[in-house]
Amino acid sequence: MNGLDLWMTAIANNPELGFFLLFILGISIFGFERFLRLQARRRLIQDTPTSRIRSAAQGYVEFEGRAEVSSSSPILAPLTNTACVWYRFKVEERDTDNKGNSRWATVRSGTSTHLFLLDDLTGECVIDPDKAIVEPAHKRVWQTGDYRYTEELIFPGEQLYTLGWLKSYEPVQASVHDWVRDTVIAWKSDPMIRRRFDKNGNGELDAEEFAALRAAAKESARIEYQQEMRERSLEGQTHMLNAGDPQKRPMIISSHPQKKLAERLRIYAWLWLAGALGALGLLVYLVTEKIPASML
Repeated sequence: MNGLDLWMTAIANNPELGFFLLFILGISIFGFERFLRLQARRRLIQDTPTSRIRSAAQGYVEFEGRAEVSSSSPILAPLTNTACVWYRFKVEERDTDNKGNSRWATVRSGTSTHLFLLDDLTGECVIDPDKAIVEPAHKRVWQTGDYRYTEELIFPGEQLYTLGWLKSYEPVQASVHDWVRDTVIAWKSDPMIRRRFDKNGNGELDAEEFAALRAAAKESARIEYQQEMRERSLEGQTHMLNAGDPQKRPMIISSHPQKKLAERLRIYAWLWLAGALGALGLLVYLVTEKIPASML
């Protein structure tokens, strides 16, 4: 009986052994996949040049700048009520079985999807963290009784590294036709304005009086429209960075410096590779040595 026959016979006689071997194989495959994924992410970080918000091209870009709240309303972390621009939290409860073994079971968790700003001194970019890979520098874990709490935060003013898909939007431009129409409707509905054009004071606008109101409303609307468009032209574009299609290239937000982030990814990648090779080595040993020996 050759080695393969011995291996197949051993698995047929002991299905649990077969499941164990498949489990080890799965660990090895998963480890190799994680190694390749982390290495690809590290190369993206190292190979993508840093752009300036003001002059960045549309598409996949890298920014570095300061995090800022995008509105007057602060973003508050749910567990500690701490002001931040982004948070991730988890609440776990100790679960003890009949044998006295305990484990932590997650009872509540959440991740911020609030928009915030990145300022690199050349301009501001709106950051949409939904579906992003976020690596915050601040993490706090504490325990109260049978509950364990974990909170990760990015604070306003922190220096951030970001990588994602950029799309810029021009200021919204209303049409002059819509602006004039809305002004005429508003004037027609305003009793005080109607009285201004009621020359005979009878409380009603005849055809001539109504024509005068409409002409004045149109002229006022055109002046207001031109002023509004001049003000909007000074606002410039609105830039937004988001995840785009995460299957193609990931969005990354980190309050760790770029070099430190790349080094962390390198270490994690090689640890996953070591684990994958260890699992593969164990699988080869069991299949070629341990199982045949046990059948002799």
